[in-house]
Amino acid sequence: SRCSPAAGDCEPPPAMSHSRPSSSSSSFPVGSRVTFTCTGGARRIPGLPDTVECLPGSIWSRLPEPCGRSCAAPARLSFAALSKEDERRNFFPVGANVSYVCRPGYENTSESSPSSTCLEDLTWSQPAELCRSEYFCCPHTPQKSCPGCSQPASQN
Repeated sequence: SRCSPAAGDCEPPPAMSHSRPSSSSSSFPVGSRVTFTCTGGARRIPGLPDTVECLPGSIWSRLPEPCGRSCAAPARLSFAALSKEDERRNFFPVGANVSYVCRPGYENTSESSPSSTCLEDLTWSQPAELCRSEYFCCPHTPQKSCPGCSQPASQN
């Protein structure tokens, strides 16, 4: 039969959805700490603690889930770069949006910026190509030459 915890000890730490205790100890006296590590491809949520402590009264300190499902870093685009604030982020939960800024040599062709969303399957939605090369001739008007181009647009 399983030994019950000594008086004053905590039970094993609480179960979490995306993380598990890094300690395999079965004894948790008051003052002992247990750190959680992410499992199943989950990532550490920035700014959240990942350690619980056994408090007097045989209870664990409160700990929000320290890990979550996150998309990998957003794709690099040839025509646009991640916005400065999104470049600094390292956690992208489902539903997170990132926006892009047209790269030098490309102009924005609409009122909105290219953006991408972290989808339920942890992939990114395809950002709209809202940046057009300033040196690109319109392929839809092959009979005219474009401003800024030295020769008529090709027919591809």
